[in-house]
Amino acid sequence: MIISDLTHFERERVLWPAAVVRGIEYILERRLGECEPGRYDLEGDNGHLMYANVQEAQTRPKAEQLAESHQVYTDIQFLVSGEERLCFYKLHEGAKVIDDKFETHDVAFYENEGTPETDIYLGPGMFAVCLPSDIHRPNCVVTESCVNKKIVVKIHKDLLKLG
Repeated sequence: MIISDLTHFERERVLWPAAVVRGIEYILERRLGECEPGRYDLEGDNGHLMYANVQEAQTRPKAEQLAESHQVYTDIQFLVSGEERLCFYKLHEGAKVIDDKFETHDVAFYENEGTPETDIYLGPGMFAVCLPSDIHRPNCVVTESCVNKKIVVKIHKDLLKLG
């Protein structure tokens, strides 16, 4: 997982995979934060290599949010407005899948089995890069429920050379 913000982007970009840098550049150059909710294709035929989902979502208590992971796509979870707690832990053998949609939607949801999670605060201009080995629980309340505007850039594993 990478956690950063726009303040540090120029200094840190040389440390990150090129596809992650391009994803952040697309957010900025295409002004995706000003776009209406929906899908925006960025690379590949019909965006199959990289696309962005502009979303507006109500934050909910952590216990009401399901943890998830992906096999094919890495997420850049970029917060435009609002605030959220993003919780995560590393994929492990004991993680119990309760809804496997890998084949149809590249997502599986996990039972809240008590694995300790790391909570990350995201405010406007902050982002987290969630790799396939990062089980993550997005859109959790920080202090009180709010509506977030977020951009989730999906980067295909072929662009990152992930197995």
